[in-house]
Amino acid sequence: MNPVQFLAASSGLGVGGFDPAPALIAAVFMAARPSETPEQARGVRRDVLLFGTVLIGGTALWGVGLSLLVGERLASVPWHGLLRAGGWAAGVELLLAIAGFCAAGHKWVHRNDPPRQEKARNRAGLMLVALGFVAIVTADVPFIVTIGLSSHQPVWVVIPAFIVWAVVSQFPLFVLCIAVLFNKHRKVSQVIGRVWDSLRTWVRWAVPIGLASVSVLLLLDAARFFLLGHFLIG
Repeated sequence: MNPVQFLAASSGLGVGGFDPAPALIAAVFMAARPSETPEQARGVRRDVLLFGTVLIGGTALWGVGLSLLVGERLASVPWHGLLRAGGWAAGVELLLAIAGFCAAGHKWVHRNDPPRQEKARNRAGLMLVALGFVAIVTADVPFIVTIGLSSHQPVWVVIPAFIVWAVVSQFPLFVLCIAVLFNKHRKVSQVIGRVWDSLRTWVRWAVPIGLASVSVLLLLDAARFFLLGHFLIG
């Protein structure tokens, strides 16, 4: 994979890690903080910019650091052989399918629940949230895949690739931070809120259906191995 292909792959994988929650948290923070005076307004804008910088910049920096530390090890693991290695792999697939059906059922039952309101946070709480999102991205599969793909890339490509990944995955927050710079954040935060409200119902239906579909595929794959001795997906 050449550098251009790697950058393109990083962008696509960033879409896989897309998360609108930080932008919603930042919007709630701005709405809850007093900004009647110019000093208060500047303080709120500064806090949101710091939040975005820590979260997006920290994600990119964490990705580069992990790439340099463990990228080659991840790339050297024979993932396909491990995932297709006989009965234990089929057993894992069966367990994952059961877990997926349980998760899909839970989300389907609660699909019409009223949306949970984001709580208002102070400045320290906002920074802790940013660091928390940076930490949990380590468990994000598209993020791990990007680290594995980066193992044979030069550092001058790895750095912009993870910046792109972080910006794409946090695109609503990135747009909000740009709007804050130009003092247009109130309108943008309202638009982000409206868009998410319009998509929320669709997402609540799509997620359990997607989970159930993947679980069916895993179940069929495992069942074929137990019955015929080879996997449906080679």
